[in-house]
Amino acid sequence: MESSLIDLVFRSDKRKNLLILLDSGSKNIDEIRNEMNVTATSILPQIKKLIDGDLIVQEDRMYKLTVLGEFIVKKIKPLISALEVVEKNNCYWTGHDLNSIPRHLLERISELGDCIFIEPDLNHIYEPSQKIIDSMANAKTVSTFASYFNPAYLPLYVELGRKDAELSLNLTQSVWDHLSTEHSNMTKGLMDMDNISLYVSKEGIKISEITVTDKIMLLGLFDKNGKFDQQFIMSFEPTALKWGQELFDYIKRLSRQVNKI
Repeated sequence: MESSLIDLVFRSDKRKNLLILLDSGSKNIDEIRNEMNVTATSILPQIKKLIDGDLIVQEDRMYKLTVLGEFIVKKIKPLISALEVVEKNNCYWTGHDLNSIPRHLLERISELGDCIFIEPDLNHIYEPSQKIIDSMANAKTVSTFASYFNPAYLPLYVELGRKDAELSLNLTQSVWDHLSTEHSNMTKGLMDMDNISLYVSKEGIKISEITVTDKIMLLGLFDKNGKFDQQFIMSFEPTALKWGQELFDYIKRLSRQVNKI
């Protein structure tokens, strides 16, 4: 029985999409045809199968979910959304280490929504992606954790600080030691700004970067060999911004604030 129900829902995109469509309310056949961009001939057999499976019911000329259908749809929608997130950038997710993402956030990966994959320009391999720079240029708030640091970001952070953006920067101890030694003047300039907070986290967090602004969420992970490959996932979805901020805050709780070099 369980197997046939799984087949009923997932073996046909038309049936799956119809169930999700009806989650927003009852529809007649013309509305179903228009919103799903299908013909009556192609969708009616699928409607019959869902009726036979007690997932939808017809009342007058309207189709709607049954109680069982409502229950099933509410369970499968997060799964479908998660699969869509992973499948769109499958090589990234399968090729990188996910172990440092807390389980409760990994289970909500569907909240990242429609992500953009960013990879380095081979002609400028040591420079930050221009897409990232442009996306952060006019940010009003920035929360960044990084277990690597590209000095090219420093002028951007200083500029944002001078524009009164609220910045929280969290670095691993090794990155902080390098930054405070090799770029001490610019680091002191950041620390002198009241709108910038600096933190140092413990080593071993296998996330190369998480940056959240009021507009974007940027996630970078180490590959499965522990290497940083300058590949990132970026999302503009409000749910992704919330997800990313929760990840930043989780790491921040494992960190200490620094007020001087």
